[in-house]
Amino acid sequence: MKPVKCPVCDWDIQDGGIKVQVGGKEVVVCCDDCAKKAQEEPAKYTPAAK
Repeated sequence: MKPVKCPVCDWDIQDGGIKVQVGGKEVVVCCDDCAKKAQEEPAKYTPAAK
């Protein structure tokens, strides 16, 4: 199975990642730093939301 990539830093997401609400959508990122970045720039990362 192909690893899922973090939409913020493009690293592989391990152990299910961290789910964060960005622009009213759920985005899965690899770490707390990427979660913070996604919340600071929701327009940049919302298209990656499911």
